[in-house]
Amino acid sequence: MRILKQTKRWLLILLALTVFPIASFAINFNPTSVKGIAQAYGFVLGQEYSLSRIANECPELSGGVELARAQFGSTFPDIKTKLETQLKNAMGEKLFQETATNLRTKLRENLGHQQITREIAANFLEQVKNRSKGEIESPVLEYLLAVKYTANPVGEFADGHRQRYQTDGAGKSQGIKLNLQLPRSWAAKEGERPHIVKKWVSENGTGLEIILLDIRDGQGYNPTKKEIEAFVRSGEVKETVPEGSTYVASGNFTLEMRTGYWVQMAMPIERAEMKFYQDVLMYQFFFQGKAVGLMCQAGGPETEKPRVNEAFKRIRPLCQQVLNSLVLTQAY
Repeated sequence: MRILKQTKRWLLILLALTVFPIASFAINFNPTSVKGIAQAYGFVLGQEYSLSRIANECPELSGGVELARAQFGSTFPDIKTKLETQLKNAMGEKLFQETATNLRTKLRENLGHQQITREIAANFLEQVKNRSKGEIESPVLEYLLAVKYTANPVGEFADGHRQRYQTDGAGKSQGIKLNLQLPRSWAAKEGERPHIVKKWVSENGTGLEIILLDIRDGQGYNPTKKEIEAFVRSGEVKETVPEGSTYVASGNFTLEMRTGYWVQMAMPIERAEMKFYQDVLMYQFFFQGKAVGLMCQAGGPETEKPRVNEAFKRIRPLCQQVLNSLVLTQAY
């Protein structure tokens, strides 16, 4: 069946897409991510230092200071503590305390001597208000969001912290025009392979979870709703799982008045004598003779299967919401 051939080719190519670094619980720590989290932590400390100065030196604005704190705290509850927890996990208690002390010293040196007028103070309070709406420079915003939503990635999407992506039909999109929404903290990257239109990586590109958009030539094939349903019902969909991988589950879905199918699998990967493991969820449907696929995966070293399984459980609801955001502009 042509559905089977299309899917098998796709999955075999995707097996080689990702090399996973060594992982830790929740946040994936590496030099880039630790630097990003530390930068976000310094941002929060600097904001609090400036708010405290305003409250002390412009007491008539103390009400505005508390309101600004409350607004920012509503958007990023307990964010200082959450950032500290991640940095302690990454650095250890001793190095974290040294880093935090150095940050506070530099903040006092850089911010402590700046003059604060009532106008400057009022403008800063307005800026904090805007920050509570997500108006924060990159990569600080991405790491604040990544840390806030570590345990609940779909919450970032549900709370409206999104980026929008669209294809214009050119190049890898093979004539397909669509719109898609992704969480703001996931970094967009170019796909290395010919059919990977775009990929998004968690934690501002330093995480171990990936969402991929794939569009490939289906040679004009447009299976009917009955064919797609039969493909799943008959169990033929299980044959799409690459050799050595484990079939977990499958089913059908409806999107943009079209029926597609999804399949979940567990994939072992070996590259350069290193063994990795990933949980994968793939959605696929056909439109205008093209096979359009969305794949979500969580991965890590083979020795960390339980952590990978938990990460996959966390991102699965997000994957469903990303799929639901897909709009085929040519379908209307």
